[in-house]
Amino acid sequence: MTTHERFILEDGSYIRFRKSGSGKPLILLHTIRNRLEYFDQICPLLENSFTVYALDLPGFGDSPVNKAVNYDQSYMAGAIAGFIVEHKLSELTLAGESIGAVLCTTIANMLPAQVGEIVLFNPYDYDKIFGEGVRRANPFARFIIWSMSLPIAGSVFAALENKLILWLILRGGVCDKKAFTYRFISLLSTSIRKSGNVYHTRNVFQNFKSWAEAKKQYALLQTPVTLVYGDHDWSSSEERSESRALLNPKKYIELENTGHFSFLEAPQKVVDIIKSG
Repeated sequence: MTTHERFILEDGSYIRFRKSGSGKPLILLHTIRNRLEYFDQICPLLENSFTVYALDLPGFGDSPVNKAVNYDQSYMAGAIAGFIVEHKLSELTLAGESIGAVLCTTIANMLPAQVGEIVLFNPYDYDKIFGEGVRRANPFARFIIWSMSLPIAGSVFAALENKLILWLILRGGVCDKKAFTYRFISLLSTSIRKSGNVYHTRNVFQNFKSWAEAKKQYALLQTPVTLVYGDHDWSSSEERSESRALLNPKKYIELENTGHFSFLEAPQKVVDIIKSG
């Protein structure tokens, strides 16, 4: 049985990670509002080809929240870069979805000698307001995320989140509503009551500009890029075209009947894309 390990961050908190398989290293970075178990369907299919590192992003999942930290794109990228350096990883493939995809690009620019390839699924790089992308999930999500954005009452609304609310929001990011199983939503919802979760949830959304700003680095990339979108992703066709033009990927793929959470909705296709190099 594969066990979870901890990587201690500079601020004294830590991120959970899970290592499995053998071969060249592969780091998997998850979406907004998620955790390393997001990769449970694909890790067993990758372990014969890669040494797979599945990570919690800082403050997500069962990794603790530090209320003294500003959880913007730069902080998260620095944390993952530190993980790579500490573990002396090279010839590395980074594969991420949503904010995880944006982090792949930033980290590749930070550590070009270590990162050999990046695979980007549905990069979340287009917010102009608090949680704009997630608001596109459905009318319910628009109301909830708007409520969380309010200066004073936002923390109260964020504290009211529960399993049902989380499920109603996230199912707006998939075509196949069965992709978000009761078991997985139950697991995701365990993070809701952990210490600092309200702060973390709102702080990540409040730093929306940092994800859009990271897009400016796309044109600087020297690392080979594979860019993948679900045809029902939250991004608009114009936003996808802009990112594609900046990234100039060696491969561009659109997955049919797939939304923002392709690792859940199309796991075999995701695995095939990562393996194809």
